[in-house]
Amino acid sequence: MLFVEETPALTETEMTIYREIIQHMDKVVLMRIRDLADATYCSTASIQRFCQKFGCSGWAEFKTKLRIYAESQATATQLPTDIDAGEIVRAITATNEHQYQQALDAAAELLHAHEQVYWLGCGTSRIVAEFGAITYSNSVNMSLALSDPLNRPLLDYPESVYRSMAFVMCSASGENRVVLGYTNELLRHHVPVIAITNSSRSTLAHLATVTLPYYVTPQDLDGSNLTSQAPAIYIIEKLTRRTMGLRHPLRQMEPGVVER
Repeated sequence: MLFVEETPALTETEMTIYREIIQHMDKVVLMRIRDLADATYCSTASIQRFCQKFGCSGWAEFKTKLRIYAESQATATQLPTDIDAGEIVRAITATNEHQYQQALDAAAELLHAHEQVYWLGCGTSRIVAEFGAITYSNSVNMSLALSDPLNRPLLDYPESVYRSMAFVMCSASGENRVVLGYTNELLRHHVPVIAITNSSRSTLAHLATVTLPYYVTPQDLDGSNLTSQAPAIYIIEKLTRRTMGLRHPLRQMEPGVVER
């Protein structure tokens, strides 16, 4: 995790600080401790305790190590570090928070209200989108993944067709131009867009009707995004089962049926 080998135990407040740092590392290395406190809505004392868990005496030392780490990541040519299991677990656990549960409910309601559900992603996120389409089709209703979005432009369909659509956009960065192009066009026709992305402040996250973010350290190799998609898979399964519960409410009363 960042520049330490072992994963420190972080409180919910410290996880908020951590998310801000990994999402905006280039800006954080220039911040004063007060700036980071304002950005994360926490106290400077909380940030000091956070720094100590990373083996630093305070914010100044942490920021120095973070700058060195950021520079090494920007110029690295070696393979990315191994997947941090603790980080994956925390990203998954974060979906149990009350605010996230509300976002999941809102996304499930949107999918439940639309007969045509489409999934879209590019690169490794395309595989995630295909997984979503298969999982949704198996348990809720027929859905499709757009496997070749570059060659499937959105046409001027009748508005009645757009009204039946809902889209799930899978993008680790939230900045893919193809995904954003589709999103802008869909929103122009009032089609709801659900974003599953590793950035709550990306362009996609701001555009989407509902955003279901996860937070793991971005990893890149020669321009290829190798960020872990494990939390995205979990979110898709959770969202699908939440929607299935809306479509088949009586099944939730049956013994042995437990929502993940």
